[in-house]
Amino acid sequence: MTVVVAFLCSDGAVVAADSMLTSLIKNMPLAHHTGKKVSILAGNQVFAFAGDQGQGDRFRFVADNSNQEQISQMAHPIDYGLNISSHLIQQFARTGIGDAVNLNAVLAYAHQGKPACCVFEGNIQPRLLDANHFYCALGLGKLSADPFVRFLVDVFCQAEQPKVREAVFLATWVIEHVIRTSPGGVAGPIRIGVLKLDDGDNCVAHELPDQEIDDHRMAIESAIRSLRRWRDKIVTGEAASETAPL
Repeated sequence: MTVVVAFLCSDGAVVAADSMLTSLIKNMPLAHHTGKKVSILAGNQVFAFAGDQGQGDRFRFVADNSNQEQISQMAHPIDYGLNISSHLIQQFARTGIGDAVNLNAVLAYAHQGKPACCVFEGNIQPRLLDANHFYCALGLGKLSADPFVRFLVDVFCQAEQPKVREAVFLATWVIEHVIRTSPGGVAGPIRIGVLKLDDGDNCVAHELPDQEIDDHRMAIESAIRSLRRWRDKIVTGEAASETAPL
């Protein structure tokens, strides 16, 4: 079991995942261990996967060794995702995987100086996140992540794309929520990769250090305490006087 969360932001992209890897025999869970599912690849790309580790490694290798100069020359950012998909489907067919693909993935990259976030689902079929559909969750943890990420987006984003720093906070909270509500199937540490526009209009990718992720976890606890203080006002009736139309 695993969970991956991605946001296309107004100033970049954020990709986060838990660290649980599950070994399978005939689709039956055999063992759990900790592994890394978020990677920073050549050409300032951020990659994460959910599903079979071997297939995820093959996807990562293809993206890591792609011709980065050709990406910006493509007419549309989806063209890069289509090329990755076509290459992997052919490669998997040659090695006998065929229709037994067990892989979902996210790849964030720059196209002509602008951030793009491509989601690969089903039989490695790509779709781009956009300003109207700027977040997604992948993996078996999706069942827990989807309703919670929608709740957080409604509260914090109000239908507008978040900034990278805000999306890191939201992604951390979603992964933390899934870890707490899916015992035995999803586990930390939380890993987060960021693609961000710098002052020179270049997209730079990096992985967040543990300390920065811990800072956002502390911010989550602060937000929870604030809600509890508001809850206390319900008892005294103070909350009613603070309400206003959304």
